[in-house]
Amino acid sequence: MTEDPLRQLTPSAVDEYFDAGVPTSHTVSREPRCELYIDPRAGTFELCTPVDGAAPDLRGMQRVTVDTFFDDGEEWFRLRVEAHDIRYEAYGLLVSVVEAMRSGARFAAATAGALANLRAILSARRRISPEQQLGLIGELSVVRDLLGAHPETDVVDWWIGPLAEQHDFALPDLDLEVKTTTSERRAHVIHGTGQLRPNPGRALWLVSIQLTRAGGADGISLADLVASIRDRLGARRERFLEHLVGLGWRDSDVDLYRDRYLFRSAPRAYHVDDDFPAITDERLAASVPHTDQVTDVAYRVDVSDRVHGTTGSPIDQFLQTGGDHD
Repeated sequence: MTEDPLRQLTPSAVDEYFDAGVPTSHTVSREPRCELYIDPRAGTFELCTPVDGAAPDLRGMQRVTVDTFFDDGEEWFRLRVEAHDIRYEAYGLLVSVVEAMRSGARFAAATAGALANLRAILSARRRISPEQQLGLIGELSVVRDLLGAHPETDVVDWWIGPLAEQHDFALPDLDLEVKTTTSERRAHVIHGTGQLRPNPGRALWLVSIQLTRAGGADGISLADLVASIRDRLGARRERFLEHLVGLGWRDSDVDLYRDRYLFRSAPRAYHVDDDFPAITDERLAASVPHTDQVTDVAYRVDVSDRVHGTTGSPIDQFLQTGGDHD
């Protein structure tokens, strides 16, 4: 018996096609005819099927569109889904449409039913924002590296960012603010006037991490980092998981965090001293009148052309290797 083409195109196979970065086309059903086009560069799925009845009503949808086109004189529907950060949900939507059509539903009804299911799933699954995911990958890369040379009780206690503290890490002799970006320059968004304000008697270093999408290469994902660190922990495992939950992580949503990244460059550390371009309460008060009426401050700092430094133990190993070890 010929294997069902829809079953051959598994979620893991879709991952491989996306990671390859090359547009591909796949016959996912022969009766009714359904063709799936995957464009990793555009981040889209397109499901095409011959016109049969009315088009689905997609008013109010932002990521899902439908149009028609002609191929060899035959009119086709084209259902297009922007799947940048909902790859698995988008693929599941299209599978649901095909399965409903196989059961006798027309394209419009099959699409309406699948979209209703997708809305229910997305309303129940609130992923961490892309910016927060990158930030967490950076912080967990530091945690994983520190666990290679220090007791877990120390490392998990040093990671104070999830506790809404001023900085991300409070190491024995210094504080760290970890910033992660996918841009070609080391440009990082700073939130508030306290994020780059050193604590009295404590040195503060900004650790700059640059990532790039792995494509078809091996890389790290947020899900991989969580699993790797969890497996290393014993006494501090529950505390670590509590930190993650507080940041919005849920184990049931692990499939939402499979995007893989490589280190674009070695991490760099920058001493936040009197010469560093940081906006603090003291500097703001010295130059802006009525600072009590300034309720929110966010700005971007580009440290690409600044001289980086060496913090010493225990973070020096991470700066040398970029966390490129288990």
